Amino acid sequence: MNTPAPYGWPHLDPELRRAVDRQLDRSLSDRDASGVIGEFEKEFARFVGTRHAIAYSSGTSALHAMCVAAGLGEGDEIIAPAYTFFATATPFAYEGVRVVFADADGWGNLDPADLPSLLTKRTRAVIVTHMWGNPCDMTAIAQFCRDNDLLLLEDCSHAHFAAWAGHRVGTFGAMAVFSTNQKAITTGEGGVLVTDHDQFREFALLHGHYNKRSFKEIDPTAPHYQYALTGMGLKSRMTTLSAAIGLDQLSKAGTIERRRRSILDRFADVLDGNPVVSPVNVDPERGSNGLYVLGLRFNARAATVTAQEFTDQLVHRGAEFDMPGSTGVIANEPLFHRPNRAMPWTTVPDIHPATFGGAQQFIDSFIKAPLFGYPGDEPAVAHHIDTLVAVSKEVAR
Repeated sequence: MNTPAPYGWPHLDPELRRAVDRQLDRSLSDRDASGVIGEFEKEFARFVGTRHAIAYSSGTSALHAMCVAAGLGEGDEIIAPAYTFFATATPFAYEGVRVVFADADGWGNLDPADLPSLLTKRTRAVIVTHMWGNPCDMTAIAQFCRDNDLLLLEDCSHAHFAAWAGHRVGTFGAMAVFSTNQKAITTGEGGVLVTDHDQFREFALLHGHYNKRSFKEIDPTAPHYQYALTGMGLKSRMTTLSAAIGLDQLSKAGTIERRRRSILDRFADVLDGNPVVSPVNVDPERGSNGLYVLGLRFNARAATVTAQEFTDQLVHRGAEFDMPGSTGVIANEPLFHRPNRAMPWTTVPDIHPATFGGAQQFIDSFIKAPLFGYPGDEPAVAHHIDTLVAVSKEVAR
């Protein structure tokens, strides 16, 4: 069986190699934003359309900074999606915030219809994840937050190129976080917090960018300026080499988007009318996909095999499809049931498992594959399309 080479990202072209080589000669460690890290942040803010961007060592670190910058802690509650990658919610649980989980809609996103029943006197914020690149219904969610005086936070880790109602994701709430770990815009490892709010930005700086940078960039008349030397006690800066990779990727953002969107459209055209699988893409009249992965919905009623068996057949023929294992219903994880931060880690809390029908329905039918988007990827794209079409025909009822 002659199959293309495995998917890899980013594309290691000469420009990227030169960018890393230049940075090796320039600096391996920046203590403020005067070098490549600051340059990357300015370009990322421009890319998203926000006033500020702050780079971190990971998306999880950026989410942790978001939690602290928002002033959330013990006694507070945040509503989060039950179906997401766990890092959307874990930093909040770490800080003692009670995470309350909402079910998923048909796209795997937080269902706005679930929000009213979850609201309590302690609810301070709502965080959404734009799952697999499809934007949430930000019209309804933002209105709910405005009506109830709640902070709206976005996890845009899957959704670098996504938009809703003509607005880029990451611009709807008080703050947003983008992971840059092997995403459509990558730094290798990393994450970025974006915001339009000066005070949130300064608090986020204190959470990971202490000393020289905080002294230079925080208002000296602000009370929290006194923490500039030590910050909040942690350091989670992005490396200069990661920032150099990110700058290279941002310079190619237009090319990356055009290629990936053309491939997504190609799969949609090929699968039009396919009874077994269909693309999981948001209605183009309401939003646009973020171009992280190719997401598919499996129709069990139209097939003679299960979703897992279908996926196994694709993989057996050398195609890179899978049913995600590390992303699922996170609400029953012990971390979210600890009564307080002081509980010993040797003790596991009692859990009364909750079910989330919408999330489980999405999980049971969702299959994904890489969304190729670099020069020379045509053999891989063609192989995935041909394999998908062939196996669909073989298993169709």
